[in-house]
Amino acid sequence: MIRSLRKGQTSIEIWYKFGEDSIGAKQTEIELMGDHAVFRIKLAPVSGDQSYDANNIFLKNSQTITKVIIRDSHIRKNAEHFLNAYTDRISYVNLELVHNKSHIFAVNLKRLDNDGLEFQIKT
Repeated sequence: MIRSLRKGQTSIEIWYKFGEDSIGAKQTEIELMGDHAVFRIKLAPVSGDQSYDANNIFLKNSQTITKVIIRDSHIRKNAEHFLNAYTDRISYVNLELVHNKSHIFAVNLKRLDNDGLEFQIKT
């Protein structure tokens, strides 16, 4: 079961060994997969600089990503509704970032401020 969290454009922060880069994203969704949920974000850089940053992160530094942050109240509200509805079936959450190919991370998910979600990458 896949639930769209936002079809339009948003932005995410990707934290890795060289700092943090903000990159545009679209088609944010969550999917129930047996005993876990996959939070999927398709990156959509909105400028040449964002494309460069995304390529740099995912071609050279994907193993150093430490966290991903989304500051979007619409996404947070919809994600919380989905996770609460299936809390008895979800034992863990994975984050899937799609940029040229799929990159899947085991994460700890937590609320951030009033409108954000923080995905802490498990090492």
